[in-house]
Amino acid sequence: MSVIDLKTGENLVLKALVWRGTPEPPREGLVFLREGRVAAVAEGDNGCRDKVPAPGSPDLLELPGCTVIPGLIDCHVHLALDGRDFSRARQQWNNRPEWQERVKADLQETLERGIVAVRDGGDRAGIGLEAKQLVMSGRLDGPLVLACGQALHRQGKYGSFLGPGLTPAELETAVDSLARQGVDHLKVLVSGIVSFSEYGRVGGPQFTREELQRIVHRARGRGLRVMAHASGEEAVRLAIEAGVDSIEHGYFLSEESLHRMAARGIAWVPTVIPVAGQVRGQWRAQYTAREAEIINRTWRRHLKMVRKALEMGVTLGVGTDAGATGVCHGRGFLEELLLYREAGLSPADILLAATRNGAAILGLEHLLGCIEPGRPAFLVAVEGNPWKDIGALARVKYVFRPAQ
Repeated sequence: MSVIDLKTGENLVLKALVWRGTPEPPREGLVFLREGRVAAVAEGDNGCRDKVPAPGSPDLLELPGCTVIPGLIDCHVHLALDGRDFSRARQQWNNRPEWQERVKADLQETLERGIVAVRDGGDRAGIGLEAKQLVMSGRLDGPLVLACGQALHRQGKYGSFLGPGLTPAELETAVDSLARQGVDHLKVLVSGIVSFSEYGRVGGPQFTREELQRIVHRARGRGLRVMAHASGEEAVRLAIEAGVDSIEHGYFLSEESLHRMAARGIAWVPTVIPVAGQVRGQWRAQYTAREAEIINRTWRRHLKMVRKALEMGVTLGVGTDAGATGVCHGRGFLEELLLYREAGLSPADILLAATRNGAAILGLEHLLGCIEPGRPAFLVAVEGNPWKDIGALARVKYVFRPAQ
């Protein structure tokens, strides 16, 4: 696997199967890259053929058996956590050299999996936000990072490792403070977490509808989107009524909520692998047989709702919750996609969720998600054809991006 930084003054032509980020299947074609941007795309026998460099030219990269696609997007990660040892990762928060070294490796792993952008879901230490700044300045290498800094949650409720607890009187002040820190979006915890010992039980809502509306209104005034951690029907309904931009997790939501999300243009990032992964590999041993059964029932129901969401027209993104126990950065992305396949989504549906939809959820549709002239060249070449077999995304050959 190679990461190719497209430097100023350099031109490159890619010859391969090309999927442009549309509902149409890939076609044999050429992608012309100039100054770190897509200059032109020629498919089949259409246009630009006379401008192709001669075979063997350093300006021509022939990729037989490969497909070029828009870069992948992970809509939900936690860079402050490593997915392997929660306590150890938390201890590293007080040791900047240690966590920077670990985050450096996680970002590299993420990029090498073809993921060109991630949206961080927050941490109390502000590591996700600092990681964003380090990547922007070139001091860390990795994908684009969008960060929320600290997440908003109710004092005394779930989420103390994601941010300080707030009273109702502090909501607007907290939003203003985060906006001044340069965050890209807000993260609000509307519910607690899903129980693995009692099927269907979720930690209850943390804010009232009026309080959530205050948060969303203030965020809108600061130009910020709102991602809402919400599981359980009551919390999801409150988040929808408050007008958030995306529902994160969404376990045990109803078909009625999916209808409302589709009608209001609220996206869903289901994060299946953090639950499904608990009963796989080494993590299975920590649960009793009864708990494992509950976990399996939980994620299997979730997959059915993912399929229903697609049928109802809900915008689906792909988020791994990377950093959560059992979900490693980068590697968890394909695991999530394979679960979407198990839900009955086609490779085309999955590719759109992992690229174009992700760009829209992050507010980066002008930069990512499609291969079109004038856009920055955040591209990935994989061996095989993911339109026919989504497993081809495991075989990343090149990642292309504009040089900083």
